[in-house]
Amino acid sequence: MEITVLRIVVICLFVVSCSKGQQKPSFINFKIKEDSIHVFAKNKFACKTHLFYKIKTKENRTIDFNPLEEKLILSFSKKEKDSTQILNEFNFRLRYGSSTPLKKYDTLYNYALPFLKGKRYKVLQGQNTNFTHKGARSKYAIDFKMNIGQTVCAMKDGVVVAVKEDSNKGGRSKSYLNDGNYVMLYHNDGLFTQYVHLKKDGVIVKLGDSVKKHQPIAYSGNTGMSTEPHLHFGVFKATPKTFISIPYILDSIPTQKYTKGKFALKN
Repeated sequence: MEITVLRIVVICLFVVSCSKGQQKPSFINFKIKEDSIHVFAKNKFACKTHLFYKIKTKENRTIDFNPLEEKLILSFSKKEKDSTQILNEFNFRLRYGSSTPLKKYDTLYNYALPFLKGKRYKVLQGQNTNFTHKGARSKYAIDFKMNIGQTVCAMKDGVVVAVKEDSNKGGRSKSYLNDGNYVMLYHNDGLFTQYVHLKKDGVIVKLGDSVKKHQPIAYSGNTGMSTEPHLHFGVFKATPKTFISIPYILDSIPTQKYTKGKFALKN
């Protein structure tokens, strides 16, 4: 999926697939009926998505999908086109969220701290800093210092829509940017949360799982572009081309007050 997201997952999430030459994206299927070839798109995610496709010689088009919905998007006579010609003429991209940017959501919702009750962690980096928490995609992210293997919990009820846990690579260099393990949740108000830098094989939920607020979902790590073990997390909304991080209330405190060096205790 082409989700440009918080700091370390800037590109690898948001590109699901698109046609290159004759390669068929996983969300596109062809069905033959009598003398026609029909093109179907399937949203395999438990959240809203939108399909963007570009007709190479004409205009762009966008179609919205509900969670797990399949739609007929194109039809041709078999005499007119075959599947190879269709893939050569159309570029398909499936993106998280609606094609219409989310405008209204509960700005006063009280998100839970992303760790177990009784635990206390120090803020390594707060919001809107000059280090890595800057720009629309990661401006409102927060980093908590966590040793590898600490339990990470959901900040809100949601559905698991993206997981990566196969990496054991990490370091300061930008070359590690796409090596960070993560979990991403979709919430019923249309927003997303993401939990990043997890340990290898450290995700304990699966795609499509419904999770509850405070529920353990993963274990912290030091993968991706990371200077030391920690948890990087945030809340964001999808737009037609990218993810935008947003400010929120975390354990009854506005997130701008979580500044470097302060501690957070989950009672």
